[in-house]
Amino acid sequence: MGSNSKFLKIAAVIVAAFILQILLVTADHHESPAKAAVEFSKAYFKLNNAMEKRLCREITEDGESDVVDDYLDRVADQAKSEGFDASWMKMALLHIETETQMLDDNVAEVRINCNRRRAVNPVFAIVAKIFSLGETYKVEETLTLVQEDDLWKVCGEPFALIGG
Repeated sequence: MGSNSKFLKIAAVIVAAFILQILLVTADHHESPAKAAVEFSKAYFKLNNAMEKRLCREITEDGESDVVDDYLDRVADQAKSEGFDASWMKMALLHIETETQMLDDNVAEVRINCNRRRAVNPVFAIVAKIFSLGETYKVEETLTLVQEDDLWKVCGEPFALIGG
């Protein structure tokens, strides 16, 4: 009788954990300006084309050029001029803090404060963290986000994406 009681308790804990996991995953999928800004920033510093999904139409439908490809080409050229491969320019964001100010229902400003560190590959990042190697650089930026198609998207001039 004692083992049956233990089995029921363990089964109840597993069911409760499963339900909690479902609730947490559902809560994480909630769209917010801060989440969109962080997602864009991570992709931007990792030199990932996925950043384009978080850019507003004003930027992506420029017509003259592809802003993301131009930025990635500029970064690759900079790395090459310094004697490195483009992957050397990848950075990982650490200790991300956001502060959101809603300007109206569809426009928000998100202030991002974080540190970035070189992230050539995952092993480099782990070794650098364990042995406190490599420099960290402070990132402080205010991004303007607008809501388009039920998604928050970055507008304006984020970081150094647009430029020469």
